[in-house]
Amino acid sequence: MATIRGMTKTTESKWRALIAAQVRSGLSVREFAGLRGLPAATMYWWRSKLRRDRTQLVPVEVVEQRVLDAEARHAAAFELRMDDAMTLHIPNGFDDGELRRLIRALRC
Repeated sequence: MATIRGMTKTTESKWRALIAAQVRSGLSVREFAGLRGLPAATMYWWRSKLRRDRTQLVPVEVVEQRVLDAEARHAAAFELRMDDAMTLHIPNGFDDGELRRLIRALRC
């Protein structure tokens, strides 16, 4: 098993999943940790660590720009406005992991 700075990838994956589940739950970190029998301080630490470690550059290339007509915009499940110059139309069923990766890349 690969070790990075004293932690295994399995450990990191476990905490990423737990923190994502806490966010999806709508519960506070303290409430979520209490229900799972976890120390809230540990969850706060991992959340902070994973935020610091996620500064990865991902190459992005815009290959085509097209304007969606009103009907196509309506069919999109989500519309995400990054700023005045960029709006993403995200269809139903889009993989949430890929969306997170795309958003991180666009923030660079």
